[in-house]
Amino acid sequence: MRIKRIELEGDNGHASIERPRSTRESQTIRIDSILRNPKAHEQAWQTWEISSRTDSDELYNIAKILQQRCDGIRGTGGDVQDYYTELQRFAD
Repeated sequence: MRIKRIELEGDNGHASIERPRSTRESQTIRIDSILRNPKAHEQAWQTWEISSRTDSDELYNIAKILQQRCDGIRGTGGDVQDYYTELQRFAD
């Protein structure tokens, strides 16, 4: 079994994480994050396209950004860990 796409939602926004179907593109993880009501200084839509072999430090940094964008606040390590765990599902 393979997870191809997952949606994450918080009070402030949502994110989708997916791996494309084709063999060549399946080396890529695409992450889209959208804020519900962005403030003047915030980017409403943010996208990453990263290798499925991205190292754990970079995945954790992306998880911190996703957590803050979805939840609207900077979370604790446990909050970020939940997002990091979901990102790890797509990594090789």
